[in-house]
Amino acid sequence: MIRSSYRCAIVQAVHVLGLLGLLCGNAGAATNQRDPFNGRQTYSGSAMNCLIANDFYAVHFTALQEGRKAGEKTDFEKYCQEIPSTGRIYLSVDLLDRDVRSTPIALRVVEESVFEDGRPSETKSTLAETSPKIYKNGTADTQVAVSQPGHYALIVTVGDGPITEDDQLRIPFSVALPPATNYSKLAGKLTGGLALAFYLVMAAIGYRVYRIYRPKKANPVPVEADASANART
Repeated sequence: MIRSSYRCAIVQAVHVLGLLGLLCGNAGAATNQRDPFNGRQTYSGSAMNCLIANDFYAVHFTALQEGRKAGEKTDFEKYCQEIPSTGRIYLSVDLLDRDVRSTPIALRVVEESVFEDGRPSETKSTLAETSPKIYKNGTADTQVAVSQPGHYALIVTVGDGPITEDDQLRIPFSVALPPATNYSKLAGKLTGGLALAFYLVMAAIGYRVYRIYRPKKANPVPVEADASANART
């Protein structure tokens, strides 16, 4: 296995980019619509906002389905880890570590059972698998037909000798499932709403206090009365 300082630098950079991306970013789920505001679903070509990494490897993941979005020139729509519809899916990984491009890579697509109690996911079945192969161009790809909504994963195995857990990169993705509730986003909206309400209430109180305690203007002396007073003097 290759563990160069170059690889560590790439992995650390990927983690930083992922953090920056986080800071910026139903019954009929089988036909969910593309959500342009869902960071785990959308894909912006050159932005490379679907970076997946573990302690040793880093890749750029892309999932494609047939279909054309307005303004795009290809007949495929690109997604990250939340794919809105079942059907044939084309999966690819761009190998960011140049050393890995000279190492055999195997891909395996599995269906998983995901537990809400925090237990690790379990493999239910293998849907597609490729033999170890060297991808000199740096892009490894495969395809799979998914007929049921659920949780899936692409397992990238580096090397063709004895394989350990460190030699694998797991890329989880969902198909035709409603997006998970983003509680941090909801909390942010709630906090923003409460802050806005607080400022509005304080502004209203300040205006009322100003109206009550503002200095009263002196009554102007009529011009005729002022002229009569000057005549008497």
